[in-house]
Amino acid sequence: MNKYFIILLFITIHLLTISPVDSMADEKKADKIAQTIRLYEGVLKFPPAPWVKKVKDLGNSKFYRDQQKHLFTLEQIPKDQEFESWKNLYGIYGFYLPEYDMKRFLNESLNALAMGCKVQAKSKLVSAENGAIVMTYFCSDLADELVVDGHNTESGFLYLSQVDKSFAKVYMAWRAKKETMQTDKWPMNEDTVRQAIQRLQQVRYFSPK
Repeated sequence: MNKYFIILLFITIHLLTISPVDSMADEKKADKIAQTIRLYEGVLKFPPAPWVKKVKDLGNSKFYRDQQKHLFTLEQIPKDQEFESWKNLYGIYGFYLPEYDMKRFLNESLNALAMGCKVQAKSKLVSAENGAIVMTYFCSDLADELVVDGHNTESGFLYLSQVDKSFAKVYMAWRAKKETMQTDKWPMNEDTVRQAIQRLQQVRYFSPK
């Protein structure tokens, strides 16, 4: 197993035991911000993007939104980035899939990510409780068409949940140059992992009934 992925998983599992009261003050302010959106048969409650630390940071994002019959997409990136070359992505996705169960939805969600990876992508279950699944994801060599400015790796956290025949997915992702691993330029440091885990623990997908 990839050495970086083992380190990421160890940090993730360790940080799951840390209470949110240990967070820094500015993170607590961000944690108080709750956003909700109706996704088919359920309501998704989710925290702001990882780069939003305070209320005033809410305007520091660019958005892409797409609504189809059975698919909803809302993606955010930092305001100083472009969607064609993003390095930080926060995605909210809704699906209405009457023929699916959670196992199939999970497998197809991971397969969709893996299609953009030239090597075997790594994923690991972090938690499965209260009807929700949280996983880590890591691709050490992105497909050539996804690489911009040398950012050829993708690390992320994935939240999946179901309400009746509807599904919600939340994805936090970072792209970086493989050469920056084990340096202070690598985005997936302990602080980043801790904040991502804490924010995904706040996500809820529930029936409005």
